[in-house]
Amino acid sequence: MNERHDDLQEIIDAALREMAAEEGDGFDPQACNLAEFCRRTGLTRSRARTVRAHGFRALPHGNSGRRAAPGVLAGHTGLVDDLLRKGVTNSQVIFERLLGQGYAGGLTTVKTYIAAHRDRVPAKRRQAAPQGCRGQRFRTAPGEAYQMDCCSSTGRRA
Repeated sequence: MNERHDDLQEIIDAALREMAAEEGDGFDPQACNLAEFCRRTGLTRSRARTVRAHGFRALPHGNSGRRAAPGVLAGHTGLVDDLLRKGVTNSQVIFERLLGQGYAGGLTTVKTYIAAHRDRVPAKRRQAAPQGCRGQRFRTAPGEAYQMDCCSSTGRRA
């Protein structure tokens, strides 16, 4: 839990080694110049203060590894998914069916779930009418016709 999987600790150690080499024997990491430490590591000043308070160890974020508690809809997602696959997207209809199954949550929770899982709704299939030929080619012999712009040489409409 006290490990990070990026190179931040290596960057911090390299910056402290460089600063110690420049300073000499009297180098105290706790009393080092924080602005110089920020320039060498690329950390913000507040993050550098936090790293210094932890003894120059890069610890993971405090919420890493935590999982969200299961929601009210957790036991009923199968029913909602089935209705979405059948093409039912009306949240009020789905909500009423969920209430019949013992759902204790609200309509807004159902609406947010439907919005997040729109990919389960099948695409509407429509029969397209045939459109026939879209254009007709006009052919002339060489030198019989020419193309002309509607604008004059100044670029304005005539």
